[in-house]
Amino acid sequence: MSGALLKKLWSLILLGALASVLMGGSQALAQTFTLTDNGWTYSEDISQQGLGDFKDTNGTDHMWRNWWWYRTSNMQREVSLSNLVPGAGIELIGTNEARLRFVEQGLFFELTYKLTGISSTLARVDIDWSITSTGPALGVDFFAYSDFDVNGSISNSGMLVNPQTVRFIDNTTAVDVVASEAGLVGYEVGTYSDLLGKLNNNVADNVSNTGLPYGPDDMENIFQWHGTVVSGQQVMQGTLTKLVNLNYNPPPPGPVIPEPGTWALMLSGLAPVALRLRKKA
Repeated sequence: MSGALLKKLWSLILLGALASVLMGGSQALAQTFTLTDNGWTYSEDISQQGLGDFKDTNGTDHMWRNWWWYRTSNMQREVSLSNLVPGAGIELIGTNEARLRFVEQGLFFELTYKLTGISSTLARVDIDWSITSTGPALGVDFFAYSDFDVNGSISNSGMLVNPQTVRFIDNTTAVDVVASEAGLVGYEVGTYSDLLGKLNNNVADNVSNTGLPYGPDDMENIFQWHGTVVSGQQVMQGTLTKLVNLNYNPPPPGPVIPEPGTWALMLSGLAPVALRLRKKA
């Protein structure tokens, strides 16, 4: 990141702090945001670690929580983003886009959410994120937590579409959570609230690339990225996309592969036939 851009970020922080002082410091900072587009709605409550909604055009909610944790090389545990820049932490851009800004222990986080209602059965939220150091070089692990209750149900199935995509499924509705590839460590899937507990405990945890296929049960997912940020020189950045599809067509079941015991029975049945054929010969 250039020195000019870094100065711009700090100017934004200072202006926000000044605005907070001028308001007397008594007015609580906004902690929620809501996006709308083409009949779809997306919202998060920052004070509740991203507790929110992703509602379709019929008002059905498919999401329980989406939020972010980080850990630097000199920290012993993960910490959730919570320290919004005073007066400039949430910037709404039209009705379907919002930019969040946080300052956390020498790091500046910026996340831009954009909701796109593609049709009455398909919508996506794209979240572009970046992390900048305001001090010396730091190793950073960044975590994206998702808990979707597809169709309002806490009994979802899950599958790994590819190393960057985890799918939540309820009948003919699916939600794909897609992580950008650069710096991606991997994923982990579990049952609520096992993974949320890991992120909020007092020890450092990393994803294990396990948990799929899953369910049906109350599914949750984490993606983890790792990188190094250097003040004025190097930035971590990436994207998380959440795609809701109300017309999901499950893949056809694969061929049934007999278990070892079944193979043994089949082979034992073929043995007398082979013996009779030998006698006839």
